[in-house]
Amino acid sequence: MNPKELTSYFKRMSALAFILLDCLSAYPLEIEIDSLGTDIQPTIHELNEVTIDGMGSKSDHKIGNINLSGAEINKTPAIFGEKDALKALQSSAGVVAGTEGFAGLYVRGGENDQNLYLIDGLPLLNVYHFGGLFSTFSTNSINNLNFYKGAFPSQFSERASGIVDIALKKPDLYKTSGVFSLGLISGNLYLTTPIKKGYAAASFSLRRTWFDIFSMPVLAIINKSNESDGKKTIFNYNFSDLILKVDATDRKRNDFSLVMFYGKDNLKNGTQLFDTKNDNRLTSRDLNKLGWGNWGVALNYNLTTAVGNLRIQPSVTKSFALDHQENSFSNEGGEIVSMTSETRPSVLQVGMKETFRTKFSNFLEGEIGLQQSWYEYKVKEKYSSVLLSGFADLSWNVGRIFQGNVGIRINRYLSNSLNHWNFEPRLSMKFNLPRNSSISLGYSHITQYAQQISSNYIYLPSDAWMPTASYSKPLTSDILSIGYSKTFARLFTFKAEAWWKNMENLAEFKSTSTAESSALPWNQKITFGKGWAYGIDLELNGYFNSISWQVGYGLMWNWRKFKDLNRGMRYPAKFDNRNKIDIQIGWKISNRLELTGQWEYMTGNRITLALYNIAPPNQSFPDAPFVNPIDPGGGRNDGIDFFENRNNVRMPSFHRLNLNLSLTGNIKKKLIYQWDFGLYNAYCRMNPFSLTKSYVNENWTSNNGDYRKFKTLSLLPILPSVSFTLNF
Repeated sequence: MNPKELTSYFKRMSALAFILLDCLSAYPLEIEIDSLGTDIQPTIHELNEVTIDGMGSKSDHKIGNINLSGAEINKTPAIFGEKDALKALQSSAGVVAGTEGFAGLYVRGGENDQNLYLIDGLPLLNVYHFGGLFSTFSTNSINNLNFYKGAFPSQFSERASGIVDIALKKPDLYKTSGVFSLGLISGNLYLTTPIKKGYAAASFSLRRTWFDIFSMPVLAIINKSNESDGKKTIFNYNFSDLILKVDATDRKRNDFSLVMFYGKDNLKNGTQLFDTKNDNRLTSRDLNKLGWGNWGVALNYNLTTAVGNLRIQPSVTKSFALDHQENSFSNEGGEIVSMTSETRPSVLQVGMKETFRTKFSNFLEGEIGLQQSWYEYKVKEKYSSVLLSGFADLSWNVGRIFQGNVGIRINRYLSNSLNHWNFEPRLSMKFNLPRNSSISLGYSHITQYAQQISSNYIYLPSDAWMPTASYSKPLTSDILSIGYSKTFARLFTFKAEAWWKNMENLAEFKSTSTAESSALPWNQKITFGKGWAYGIDLELNGYFNSISWQVGYGLMWNWRKFKDLNRGMRYPAKFDNRNKIDIQIGWKISNRLELTGQWEYMTGNRITLALYNIAPPNQSFPDAPFVNPIDPGGGRNDGIDFFENRNNVRMPSFHRLNLNLSLTGNIKKKLIYQWDFGLYNAYCRMNPFSLTKSYVNENWTSNNGDYRKFKTLSLLPILPSVSFTLNF
């Protein structure tokens, strides 16, 4: 028997064995047979893109995994009508936004820097515009998004809490098409066209804000009104992001893809003062410039062989920021004297990833790979490190009864100061039960070698990434989860996941330190501790006639403990949001009209506040904490703040209703338009952004005096939006 006949014989016998197993089982078995005859050549047919609308398809069979299509992302109501991939993920149970209205992603008790963001394999670090209000991912270019909050595949590492793996749309090999959208603050163009029909094509996505253009007339009016006072206000802000993708394929089904990304924010603000009596001579200027973003290039080459698929992915990416502050004034001689300070934190990453995937049988697949990365971190000084990794995964699908994968990843971290070996086991399993139900189990151990430490509640692009593993042990995270799901009469699905996470070697600034607090090296300003979080994620989604709906609830606890902080006692994390509810309903009113509503509720964040004040030595301290301990008579408003514990106050709860009405139609056969009318925070709930403490001075009476008052600061009232999208 020759090799071809032997291969054909084994394939036929395997198929018969699976058919026999299917007959003996109470479960239907789906069989995929590549070819029972070795002489049959496969025929490839290119089909038009099919979009499936609706909500409720966010989870596949993997525990802790969510999959969103670009169409689903674009249905989520958003601030100013700016559709946002990361804000769509915020509706997931176990994920919180951090600060109200911003695009932060805090996954199951983790921090915002503990998420890995990939766009067609290209890693990005600065993923936010407007200081965190929007993400840098243009939704018109997204095909789908895979989000892991537990049970990570072994091909992913270097982040302790979440993986956001974005796949861009494939450029169309046969025709030119595109999407143009225009909103209140930005415009977006996506265009795809063939280079050589059937073999090569390119796509182009550009987004640019109009905010700086619209603000120019307002700024001109303000400066004109202040001209007589010799004052000029300086302000300019803009952001842009650009994605270029080129795909090519050959007759042997090998394909090549090039991805280029560039994103940049520019902010300039300040004031200038002029001497109106002396030819408007400049007397002083205070100026602040901020700039941040990413650029990167990645290649993806897929080689199809008789035994499997080989993928090679080289990439280069850099995240950068600029914080420039300038103070200028006129001295006695009339000369302008300037004092400036500037920081330029950045991370340069050069990497290569090789992955080989093969199919052993119709129910068993394997994957092995290598990854090499070189990093250059710039805080104030430059630090270099190398990460070498190997990984392997084994996936199975025994009929529709038992599915899962087991994997291992081995990392070798090399730096000038410390070197580390780290082993990362991974496990994900699902058992299908009768009556459309299943139970799942997942475990991941993952390692993170750099951390972005911040003492703020919002994302600041000037916060530097620090190679903490070069001076201490790396951050490690163990995530264990167990889940149950059931589909009822194919109308709605219930899913529940209980999870537990343990984090070791978290980095924080010491109590008296910040990034710029002293001339000490950054590694002497930080301390290390541990964190742990646990909770339950509940999801219910389904549809009825023209209405689709999804309800998510998260119950979470989130703790931290550092030897050098809070007197060594445990304390709640900043984003210890105990309860979170998200309800999203879509109503297909007609073929042209669709209404989407989203209601969100979340327990408030934690903040450190001084509830008491103490007097300095030799000062009276009467009636604390009801009056000013320094001066009960009301002449002074100071005192020494006394902080009992870290994150000792919980801010008020947050809730908001967002609405979006979409109207679609045809201008011509191939021109489809869509109007979106949105209301962000529809009932104008003034959700707290932060808390401040002050004294209110009243006239002293027997029943009324100085008293301590806490005020909430809110930023986002009701915000209407309108946008226009044209598909051509």
